[in-house]
Amino acid sequence: MAGTPRSAAERYRPNRYVSLPAELDPDTYDASPEKRRAEAERLAIRARLKRQYQLQLNNPHPPAVIEDPALLRWAYARTQNVYPTFRPTPKTSFLGAVAAIGPILFWAFLFKADRDRREKLIKEGKFERPFSVF
Repeated sequence: MAGTPRSAAERYRPNRYVSLPAELDPDTYDASPEKRRAEAERLAIRARLKRQYQLQLNNPHPPAVIEDPALLRWAYARTQNVYPTFRPTPKTSFLGAVAAIGPILFWAFLFKADRDRREKLIKEGKFERPFSVF
């Protein structure tokens, strides 16, 4: 090491006030062969899907609907497959309680207020009670 100057990455020492830049993070540039193989597989899948979509898009006799597999997977994950990706938080718990209990309380208050108003009018003699079997 005495003869060759060290690179900036080798000379860099982490500071407790500053995080390590991604360019100098060993997880970013010094990937294991398994990690590189998995990344290459993902890139191949992405390229294959892109090529399939481009072929459908540039087809001189296109089908009625051009399906984008990535968009279909995204829509499925957003609508049909919610529970594996759902994370309960105070906000979602509150919104769930409001959606479940809120309408019941609203209608109970509305019916009670209407019944009290009608009873008050009946006691004052301003409202004739409709025919009742009982």
